Amino acid sequence: MRTFICVKLPQSRIESLAGSIRALRGACSDIRWVKPETIHVTLKFCGELPRETVAAITAELGRARLGAPFELSAEGIGGFPNLKAPRVLWTALRNETEALRALQKTVDGCAFRCGIEKEKSFSPHITLGRRAERGPLALDCAAALIKTNISAAPWRVSEIIFMKSELTPSGPIYTPLEIFPLK
Repeated sequence: MRTFICVKLPQSRIESLAGSIRALRGACSDIRWVKPETIHVTLKFCGELPRETVAAITAELGRARLGAPFELSAEGIGGFPNLKAPRVLWTALRNETEALRALQKTVDGCAFRCGIEKEKSFSPHITLGRRAERGPLALDCAAALIKTNISAAPWRVSEIIFMKSELTPSGPIYTPLEIFPLK
């Protein structure tokens, strides 16, 4: 099964980001915007895994010291590889990002002990949309991105979720496999 480990946002913060996405749809029609129900912070993409590896990662996460709850917020717009010609549009995470980095490192270590390759780098963000097209953004889209105030007020991160992802023609469907509280 296809899996990843993530932090979910509270519904009110998801709605805030979804409002920004709705405001950008008209000006940025070549971007495939994420559906609100799929908004999350990815800590580790594990990919297609056999059930035994899913069980092993679940056990590792259950034993791990994940750390104490902390606060995050989201603000601004960026792009990978850059905002002039992005393939991915994202909003940056703010506040206690060092706690998030430590959590991601712990999660990455748990997955590594189960045979999943370590991440080369971790950039704290929330994906908002993707482009198939290469090259610069249309001028009206670039202007709309600059004008739109994308943000989500601070929220408390108190758990992580090991998630199953089913790809469908209408978009991914995420199903929690296991929830791990931060203590």
